Amino acid sequence: MLTIGQILKPQGIRGEVKVKPLTDDPSRFACLKTVYIGNGIYRPDKVRCAAEGVYIKFVGIDDRNAAEKLRGLMIEIDRAAAVPLSDGEFYIADLTGSTLVARSQDGADVTIGKVQRIESFGAADVFTVSCDDGRTMTFAFVKTLDPMFDGEDKRLSVLFDKLKEVAVYED
Repeated sequence: MLTIGQILKPQGIRGEVKVKPLTDDPSRFACLKTVYIGNGIYRPDKVRCAAEGVYIKFVGIDDRNAAEKLRGLMIEIDRAAAVPLSDGEFYIADLTGSTLVARSQDGADVTIGKVQRIESFGAADVFTVSCDDGRTMTFAFVKTLDPMFDGEDKRLSVLFDKLKEVAVYED
């Protein structure tokens, strides 16, 4: 399962909800046949994209009270319904549990630890890593890290110098 959005709140009185998309292409919501929300399976009836979010009306959610019950829940899809990835692309969900490795300029790799959690805060996702030295590290996942992910080995490598600039350690 891949998480693609979070229901923020009801929109109006006819069962529509406002969704915070957690995907690069919010227009993809319009192509979905079924989604999983909580313990239920839902079928989008109408989808509209706007600058401030995605609005979805689900079949069977016909009033504000029914929509209110979905507030805060995550929208997930089967991996089979996900967009195929190009070379060098990966799903953030695949990174949880992967080994974080830092690449130095001399080509040596240093294993840092395991990615424990990834949180989305808008500007950048924040990764929490359980380091091999016993500490916990968090860092903003920014493009300058030049990330490379090997899905078969569950190995995420980033530039060592750039990681030092964005990493924060907890003792």
